[in-house]
Amino acid sequence: MKAHIPASKRLTRREKTTVKEYDDSVQNDNFMRYVKLSIVALHERFGFGHDRTADFLGDMMRLADEAAKDEIFWEHIDKVVVGELKLELPRENYKELDK
Repeated sequence: MKAHIPASKRLTRREKTTVKEYDDSVQNDNFMRYVKLSIVALHERFGFGHDRTADFLGDMMRLADEAAKDEIFWEHIDKVVVGELKLELPRENYKELDK
């Protein structure tokens, strides 16, 4: 059953744009926080310095761009992470990602 939303309660195009911009901003902030956590872990555990962490950051940004463009990107990532590296992480639900 679908709920009916009265026209007076629907978001305007401008409001939808504002919500999307806010959501994108929050996602970007969270992404950068996890990248920073990864950089600190690489520095503390493996002694990565400026050059190696800068290379890592560049790789992360490149992969993030690829993820946005490649429809089967996460299948490739799961093949490496779960298949080759044998890390016990859940695979992505590819059918849900396509929506």
